[in-house]
Amino acid sequence: MKGTVLLTGSTGLLGRGLEETTPAGWRILGLHQRSYAVASPKARHLVCDIRDKRSVDRLFARDAFDAVIHAAGIASVDYVENHYAESLESNIVGTLNISSACRRTGTHLIYVSTNAVFDGARPPYRETDPVRPVNKYGRLKAECEKLVSETLTSYAIVRPILMYGWNHVVGRPNTATWIYDKLLRGERIHMVDDVYENPLFNIQCGRALWAAVRKKPRGVIHLAGKDVVNRYQFALKVASVFRLDCKLVQAVGSSFFPDIAPRPKNTALSTRRMQKDLGVAPMALEEGLMHMKRTMKA
Repeated sequence: MKGTVLLTGSTGLLGRGLEETTPAGWRILGLHQRSYAVASPKARHLVCDIRDKRSVDRLFARDAFDAVIHAAGIASVDYVENHYAESLESNIVGTLNISSACRRTGTHLIYVSTNAVFDGARPPYRETDPVRPVNKYGRLKAECEKLVSETLTSYAIVRPILMYGWNHVVGRPNTATWIYDKLLRGERIHMVDDVYENPLFNIQCGRALWAAVRKKPRGVIHLAGKDVVNRYQFALKVASVFRLDCKLVQAVGSSFFPDIAPRPKNTALSTRRMQKDLGVAPMALEEGLMHMKRTMKA
């Protein structure tokens, strides 16, 4: 046995990617707030509200972890915009409790942030570029980054971008699965053509995180894919790979959705440090989608 990793927010897409790439000898203890029935041979799941400091402290007193990957917290950009007080509690309080426990026990923390900390004006973004979020979610994650970096010495902050892949049954849809489901049903969809990212396959994210667990690099690391695309191009690629009707995809501008939170126009991330320090190469979008197609289940 090599070690145990504590993963908060384990029912998400990142958790699925981490489980699918678990190296031999390692195990995952996954925390989630609600009593989901999550079956996985590669992880043990536990219900724990990380906003409850006593529960977090009891967990760290009972078990020793080789690293903690903190991915929990409300992550919907639009939900945060409209429910900021609840989102503050979920993200700030949870991060404070986890980081405090890591500081007391000397446990290495990997904090999962986001590309939303950037304003989208000068891509591709490197780890050293200043953060300038344009929505409440980005500002919230930037504050969590600051909390981690100013209170811990053994930490890394990873910023994954627009993750896609097969999620847990209890997980919310991601861009790829939402597009796939809609097109499979023959439904027309509107996709913006003025917001650009380099989407990250969750399996590649898992590999990068395991490398971060083993190597324990310091500071900020960007996790992203190879291809910079807009959401319309993303949808066309999904349609092509899964042989669905691309005519159902209609390109629109962001103004088509007037009620959503503002989005930065281009937050493509540089993957130089991901490649150099973690040894993980960025994957092309088509390659990731083809992997999804090969591993899909009925």
